[in-house]
Amino acid sequence: MGNLQSLDNRSAGISKVELERMERRLKRLGRGEKELARSDFQMIPELAGNPFLPRIFEMYDQDGDGYMNAADLRALLDSLTRLANEEARFQFAFRIYDADDDGFVTRSDILRQLQQTNRRGLSPPQLEQIAGSTVTAFDADGDGLLSYPEFRALLSASSTERNKALNF
Repeated sequence: MGNLQSLDNRSAGISKVELERMERRLKRLGRGEKELARSDFQMIPELAGNPFLPRIFEMYDQDGDGYMNAADLRALLDSLTRLANEEARFQFAFRIYDADDDGFVTRSDILRQLQQTNRRGLSPPQLEQIAGSTVTAFDADGDGLLSYPEFRALLSASSTERNKALNF
């Protein structure tokens, strides 16, 4: 789950000027179209390496058609401007992991993100172990789900504490 740190660090430094530049670049990538495809976003060097890009795109593509219109793009850019605030970053990360938007991060939600961001080449059983251990370690009320406060505690835990809890 260390990939969240890269999300936090990169996003927190995005200024309004940089966002406006990104918006102009996205409009140029659309080649005059009113909508942008995910592939258009992947052509931007600052976004191309982000392992969370597919989920972020999914979060803001309101009609789910695989394209972002102007309103979708504005909502995304508005969200990015708020990421300088720590609480906003935690909420944004929670939304990324809560893939079914049910208000909880489940073992399956974590596993899905681990599979999409697995840059270490971990095996499926290893990823399942990490997802299960994560929920077990941070599920304070024992319901098998991570509520927002529990997920926030996970993100707030230092790397050492997180690795110890996950048996690394």
